[in-house]
Amino acid sequence: MWVLLFCLVMASCQYSLLKSVQPDPASPIHGHNQIITYSRPIYFCVLCGLILLLDTGAKARHPPSYVVYGLKLFSPVFLQSARDYLIVFLYCFPAISLLGLFPQINTFCTYLLEQIDMLFFGGSAVSGITSAVYSVARSVLAAALLHAVCFSAVKEPWSMQHIPALFSAFCGLLVALSYHLSRQSSDPSVLMSFIQCRLFPKFLHQNLEESAADPLPKKMKDSVTDVLKWDLIVCAVVAVLSFAVSASTVFLSLRPFLSIVLFALAGAVGFVTHYVLPQLRKHHPWMWISHPILKNKEYHQQEVRDVAHLMWFEKLYVWLQCFEKYILYPALILNALTIDAFLISNHRRLGTHWDIFLMIIAGMKLLRTSFCNPVYQFINLSFTVIFFHFDYKDISESFLLDFFMVSILFSK
Repeated sequence: MWVLLFCLVMASCQYSLLKSVQPDPASPIHGHNQIITYSRPIYFCVLCGLILLLDTGAKARHPPSYVVYGLKLFSPVFLQSARDYLIVFLYCFPAISLLGLFPQINTFCTYLLEQIDMLFFGGSAVSGITSAVYSVARSVLAAALLHAVCFSAVKEPWSMQHIPALFSAFCGLLVALSYHLSRQSSDPSVLMSFIQCRLFPKFLHQNLEESAADPLPKKMKDSVTDVLKWDLIVCAVVAVLSFAVSASTVFLSLRPFLSIVLFALAGAVGFVTHYVLPQLRKHHPWMWISHPILKNKEYHQQEVRDVAHLMWFEKLYVWLQCFEKYILYPALILNALTIDAFLISNHRRLGTHWDIFLMIIAGMKLLRTSFCNPVYQFINLSFTVIFFHFDYKDISESFLLDFFMVSILFSK
């Protein structure tokens, strides 16, 4: 019966492909082209493959089952429900194709990889399919390296008086890699050109000839070189400091007092930095004050003829943001990582590898977001603490995972 219905869906999709006025409104190239010929068959094959996998899992005798936030994942009922929803969605393919709601497969892959990199790894936006593959690949490689180091550190139970040196090395490596990745562009073209010029002299001569006509590529390569040199120094310092702080056992010996202090401090600093100070500088603070409270020196001048004066509240804003990005949130996340790793070493919730994987993904995403975009972190943190410590304390998994999930939900 399934085969007959799927054949009807395939035939209807192909018919709507011929009759569709605008088959790909979500892609930059509209109308009929070479890629659109393969897009709908690929969608169909992928969904059919997922349906068959879910059906096989639903019929398994002893499937693995995990309970996360009170939801029983990968149980036969869960897999069967997911399979049924996909079947219904597959039956709607002819109508969806007729309306041209499917993007081209390359556009879909770009969007999908971009969302994976942004939501799960803390990456930035991408400019194309090559950029998306590059961004996800480097994040996955970093996560795999961190997983190998962390697994060796937590496979044996810990004591509260001693943190393994390998885990401290993992913390230093995680913070350094997160800092480095947060500063890198998602476009690999400039970096690849830089590597080619370093490894192959013929590319260097070619680039020198091109730079004579257009100086912009050379400036971009020089910028990449400066960033890499600076990152090499800063990442080494950050790794050593993170290793030292983690090895000091301060996070385990002072819990839960240290966590409360870090939560309160992060919320207060974020509230002042990203809400109070910007509001006080607006022309109409909170829409009920007629003039800005924190005024520039040139506020009453009709025409500014000199260099703008740097005010004290502007300096305060920069220093608070630096403190928040480079000290406060890394300390908060390292504290959560240490507590989670200690619990994982003594008690496995989802299995060692899954626990480590979730811990690494959450730590990397939160650190990268804190380094490159800390504006909304205090809102996510405040909601996480209030929701999972007061309202629904029973379903909380761990602070790190709770913070990670809330950051995803708030971003969407």
